Amino acid sequence: MKLRNKFEKDDNLRFISHLDLMRVIERAMRRAKIKFALSKGFNPHPLISFGPALMIGATTHGDYFDVILDENIVPEEFKDKMNESLPNGLTIIESYIVDDKDLLSSRIKEGEYILKVIALENTENLDSIINNFMNKNKILIEKESKSGKKIINLRPYIVDFNVIGTVGDIILLYIKLIIAEGSPGPLHVLSAFNGFANYIIDTNNIRIDRKNLILD
Repeated sequence: MKLRNKFEKDDNLRFISHLDLMRVIERAMRRAKIKFALSKGFNPHPLISFGPALMIGATTHGDYFDVILDENIVPEEFKDKMNESLPNGLTIIESYIVDDKDLLSSRIKEGEYILKVIALENTENLDSIINNFMNKNKILIEKESKSGKKIINLRPYIVDFNVIGTVGDIILLYIKLIIAEGSPGPLHVLSAFNGFANYIIDTNNIRIDRKNLILD
């Protein structure tokens, strides 16, 4: 059977790598005595797949992973057993059965992000600056790809971008992006915006939370 699991990762584990996250989940399944399926070949590994990897230092309140099991188990029981075995900072908040042919990568369409940043200048006109930025038809950036660096138009990927709160020089930004293979992330948006806005944000002091991955 195949289970899809929504999970959150808080500040306690925000510096864990994507590879280490996979190992943590595997160890938790072993501790919980959950029978999971293994790949074939010389180096068998659990059949676990994730959504787009989070950058090190980011938290999440709505990421997903799929796992194929060698036993039938009630999703709620899987969730409870795993949460008893997972370390502090990692929690499964929902588990449900999906068809074996249902690929997580093909289901993820958008991502919602909250960025906590520090302003270097007065930001009373920030909403207006963001509106002007979003009104551009093209926002060209240089992005690394498998074949090297290339220039892409960032604008079609940005679904929404706005300010959701300010306290002194601390700003909370909301960014909603289309997710596809090779698509840009929130730091690409922030970097492009900061250049457009004459560098009013300290890009060396950023906290990112992926609020949610949106599935179709």
